[in-house]
Amino acid sequence: MTESSILIIQAPEDAQSTISRCLGIPEHKVRVITRRVGGAFGGKAMKAIPVATACALAAYNLRRPVRMYLNRKTDMKTTGGRHPMEVTYSVGFKEDGKITALHLDILINAGIGVDISPIIPLFMVGAIKKYDWGAFSFDIKVCRTNHSSKSAMRSPGEVQGTFISEAVIEHSFHGCRLSEKQKPPYFQQPQFFL
Repeated sequence: MTESSILIIQAPEDAQSTISRCLGIPEHKVRVITRRVGGAFGGKAMKAIPVATACALAAYNLRRPVRMYLNRKTDMKTTGGRHPMEVTYSVGFKEDGKITALHLDILINAGIGVDISPIIPLFMVGAIKKYDWGAFSFDIKVCRTNHSSKSAMRSPGEVQGTFISEAVIEHSFHGCRLSEKQKPPYFQQPQFFL
């Protein structure tokens, strides 16, 4: 067999590299054919590679085409889901509720495998910096744990960053002990940087 072909959903270049290493053959001998599927499917980008590699190994050894179908339950289990996080923060604000400083300590549960976890902090910080915090600092650690590997879901890191921002603002508002009538305009309209 001089060439292997495989059909995969996304990330054909990563699949090609992984299959090449698994089979012990040069990358140019592995042909990956991808349907036009669009993008932004999150976990499907990396999570399809083990399935594709298993099929390629079986096809290579059996010298015939191999197809693998995962039922929805198995597919959802292998995707892993969003990254759970532990977040602690210190926030400074004036009596009128204006936030002047924010420091975040964030532990991100990446699970047992790397997947796309290293890029999550970048997207989180981008989402958090949509607000004017005054002085802003953070310490984010991506942690390997004994849980299933986590992956990209829609807007990886953005959802978590936005939730953190909104929680800090909500807690600060209640910490100021301001009534709804005293609520300053910057609690009503978010301050975005464009």
